[in-house]
Amino acid sequence: MDELESYYAEYWSESGFLPRAPIPAETAELIAAALEGATTCVDFGCGDGHAYGNWVAQQVDAYIGFDVSEVAVTEAQRLGLDARVLTGTRMPLEDGSVDLVLSIEVLEHLFSPRAALEEARRVLRPGGRLLITVPNVAYWRRRLDLALFGRWNPLGDDRSVEEPWRDPHIRFFNIGSLTRLLQLTGFEQISIGGHYGALLREVPFLRRFGADSGGPSYKRFERGVPSLAGSRLHAFARKPGSG
Repeated sequence: MDELESYYAEYWSESGFLPRAPIPAETAELIAAALEGATTCVDFGCGDGHAYGNWVAQQVDAYIGFDVSEVAVTEAQRLGLDARVLTGTRMPLEDGSVDLVLSIEVLEHLFSPRAALEEARRVLRPGGRLLITVPNVAYWRRRLDLALFGRWNPLGDDRSVEEPWRDPHIRFFNIGSLTRLLQLTGFEQISIGGHYGALLREVPFLRRFGADSGGPSYKRFERGVPSLAGSRLHAFARKPGSG
């Protein structure tokens, strides 16, 4: 844990990755859908809170963010969020005490994503909801890069292709593996889709025509073939039971 905490202290520093880009509009829409009817929300891997923390906290009666990085948590607290350092894998919450767990671009960073989801299931009330987003390793651009150029992009930042060994992403998901992980951890009503895919944005010589977010035609393609067309995957799931 000491080594992990040290790594993520650097990750959230000015000399590290410091991922503060706004979340895509599509991700915000997914979070908004997940928040419907929720009064208590755990943000597992909340980071420094700049991406969406305050917005989510305003939508619920109780918001708690957890992160392994003390640096990130301190910054989230500075923003006024109830953020706490997570030591180990167990959150200091009662069983069945939460309506919603968010895990936004987190599982790809974890040594044991299954343990994290088992903990999310524990704290959720019966019938409580989970929303996950992760990069899609099978996105068409990733397939093309690997097939044509032998180029592996772990997707951490703009240095990842040239220096993949420093990348913070250590777990990789497609629709099949994400579905199996959720099933193994006891979730039900699993619904997985793709988002944030595009065409122009992904092809260098076409970018001058517009950094599109996909457009209506592409969005239809993305809904039909999310495993290929979605740059990121999202999964909604429920804990069995009703509360």
